[in-house]
Amino acid sequence: MDFSLLYFANREVTDTAQEYELLVKSAEFADSHDFTAVWLPERHFHSFGGAYPNPALAAAVLAARTQRIRLRAGSVVVPLHDPLSVVEDWSFVDNISEGRVDIALASGWHPNDFVLAPDRYAVRREFTFGAVNEITDLWAGKKIWRRNGKGEEVETTTFPRPVQAELGLWLTCSRSPETFDEAGARGLNVLTALMFQGTDKLAENIERYRTVREQHGHDPAAGKVTLMLHTFVSENDNAVRAAVRGPFTEYLLSSSDLWKAQYLDFQGSDPKTTAKWAFERYFHRAALFGSVDRCTSFARELHAAGVDEIASLIDFGVEHSAVLTMLPHLDEVRRKLNGSGLQRGRVTSAS
Repeated sequence: MDFSLLYFANREVTDTAQEYELLVKSAEFADSHDFTAVWLPERHFHSFGGAYPNPALAAAVLAARTQRIRLRAGSVVVPLHDPLSVVEDWSFVDNISEGRVDIALASGWHPNDFVLAPDRYAVRREFTFGAVNEITDLWAGKKIWRRNGKGEEVETTTFPRPVQAELGLWLTCSRSPETFDEAGARGLNVLTALMFQGTDKLAENIERYRTVREQHGHDPAAGKVTLMLHTFVSENDNAVRAAVRGPFTEYLLSSSDLWKAQYLDFQGSDPKTTAKWAFERYFHRAALFGSVDRCTSFARELHAAGVDEIASLIDFGVEHSAVLTMLPHLDEVRRKLNGSGLQRGRVTSAS
């Protein structure tokens, strides 16, 4: 089972010299301890996640500080860009990293983000799926048609040419079975989370994803399912609960206005009550919180449900020094899990 790190900080900048220290130091740890990748988000116009307005910029920084880990966008909000600029940016990072780039694609969800492309909000899903082929073609060196400044249709391709012949592509899937279907039908990998689905529903969606892959001629076992989990591992559960409860609750509260504006489930609810309930849910069944043994057991359960990779979100507010001290414990989970002879619960025709 692969283990990676993922970032989605809620930061009001108070010390610019330290703003991205955790990003760099934790990525260097991952690079030297057999972690698979770092996942870098795209977020606009809000402190929740707003430390990362362009994942390619963060990836370029890490390309110069690491040697082997994959540098992944988690995710590019495709309707806010032209596929040409997506491929240009990530081809550049692919060059300076010597071929270590992958991208997760997302359609976006919050209307305020779309001040960058207001006409695309209503058709954001269609635009995202339509862009997949263009991104793939441009990465392969093919040309696409665009209208230039004179109104003329011209064939256009991108430079620099990437190092990798093919680009690893994920589709970000929150809870909608239909989005898992789209990923399966197109042969894409999946980046998902437990924010709006439990582990039983996740297992159902993964099973559905692999079935649809097979129906569309893709190897059902080949697609990778990456699960984002808020993560803090230490010697015992009580120590972890004490360390994360305050910062994580504040982290949840910092995003309450975003969720309430988008999801009816949150409208009319008291943010503090909801955050208190959410913390208990995350601590017990939706995050990698606790001792090494507890987290190893949960990760093993997730692998049996079909998860191939855990992407640990580590920058949710715990002091940087404590997070860096936590990383060896997370590495112990990784080593224990991968030395235990993992087995999947499902059987496919490709097994």
